[in-house]
Amino acid sequence: MFSKSYILKILLHSVTYWLVPIQEDMWDIIRDKGVYGYKENLEEYIKEGDYIIIYVSKYYAKRYGGKIVGIVKVLSNWYEDQTPIYPEETVRNKGIYVYRVKVEPVVIGECDMKKILDKIRFIEDKGQIAKYLRNAPANLKRPIPESDAKIVEECLKESLLNI
Repeated sequence: MFSKSYILKILLHSVTYWLVPIQEDMWDIIRDKGVYGYKENLEEYIKEGDYIIIYVSKYYAKRYGGKIVGIVKVLSNWYEDQTPIYPEETVRNKGIYVYRVKVEPVVIGECDMKKILDKIRFIEDKGQIAKYLRNAPANLKRPIPESDAKIVEECLKESLLNI
């Protein structure tokens, strides 16, 4: 038998989507090793069971800049790990993105933000796109509406059909 507090927790924890920008060279680690890391602890926002929409920042990007490359499900609580796993960390031989969660890909692909910009609601000021795509979580530290997450998911799935 489940406790009332456990059932209440399940009922109150609806599906929550977050957008996080990453450097392009972090994507392989996130996708293949199942670990997302950030320089600050984001447990106040992103929880086990939530979904993270991965956006690749244009800075220093060669292939995926300006694109969403996947949606991952958060499988763990946040933990601290100083082990260098991301390229920037291994070069410095020092952990930078030490606050981490275990994740698993739900859908991966390539969705250009320009393609869906007119369809999504979370970017309210289309003339100031950058302010919605910086920091973690992005979107001014607000969750992404589920309707927007579904648009992103469809865009990612469509990209798989065009390979």
